[in-house]
Amino acid sequence: MDRGIKIMNFTKPITDLIKERTSVRSYTGKPLENDVKEELKHLLENNSFNNPFSKFASNVRFELITMSEFDPREKRRLGTYGVIEGAQDFIVGAVEKSKYDREQYGYILETIILAATDIGLGTCWLGGTFNRSLFSKKINKKSDEHVPAITPVGYWDKKNSRDVAIRSSIKANKRFPWSHLFFEGNFTNPLIQEKTAEFSTLLQMVRLGPSASNQQPWRIIKEVDKNIFHFYIVYSRSGNSQGYNIFRRLDIGIAVSHFNLSAQELGIQGNWFIDEPDILGSENFLYIISWKGDN
Repeated sequence: MDRGIKIMNFTKPITDLIKERTSVRSYTGKPLENDVKEELKHLLENNSFNNPFSKFASNVRFELITMSEFDPREKRRLGTYGVIEGAQDFIVGAVEKSKYDREQYGYILETIILAATDIGLGTCWLGGTFNRSLFSKKINKKSDEHVPAITPVGYWDKKNSRDVAIRSSIKANKRFPWSHLFFEGNFTNPLIQEKTAEFSTLLQMVRLGPSASNQQPWRIIKEVDKNIFHFYIVYSRSGNSQGYNIFRRLDIGIAVSHFNLSAQELGIQGNWFIDEPDILGSENFLYIISWKGDN
């Protein structure tokens, strides 16, 4: 891992939290308890831990926005109606525009979401189904910033069957097989799970990550006989798909967070770098970042 990357302190194994995290769309409406709110605010204010993208991207900031901050007219314009019910608080962030701004934002917000999961809170990535201008106004977005995504945060209403129905309709629990996501040497040679040894868990945690419309756009190439992994996203050159490309950059930030946090927990040492390799079959993919193991 990059020397100097601050390791998040979770009370549960990160691999358990990744498995436990789910998209919660129904909340009890109960306000956050004061100690929980203070812990969450402290986390948001101290999110400046280094990550694989921090030296390539600009600053990110987050705020906890409560429903009481919206007037009745604004509440009707949140843009989350029919998607989120009962949420009383939202985590809203802004990132300064830069080449890797969305990847950095995705990494940090997913780390915050896993920390929220650790203290018993529900969350749900929202990249499109919210009133971006309204939430941007609430956190005083500057001209050189944008708000890529937000998440409600609160207590899950497990008695509400909506979540189960929605997850079933979008097949949220379905994941592509290894052979569809991970490769060795090039994009035509699937990576055999049994050959990945200690890295199997890291890749499995990537596989379990959330993504926009559950598209799972991440693809990883392992170099032959080397512990070097190159991270890509499925990328469309068509103008009609640019919106999906934007969300996929958030998704790869999530994937990198799962890989990196799991490596830290398991004591697997390595370094992140950006240096696009010449790999056969990469025409329909966008290179993002690479990781090299120390051993």
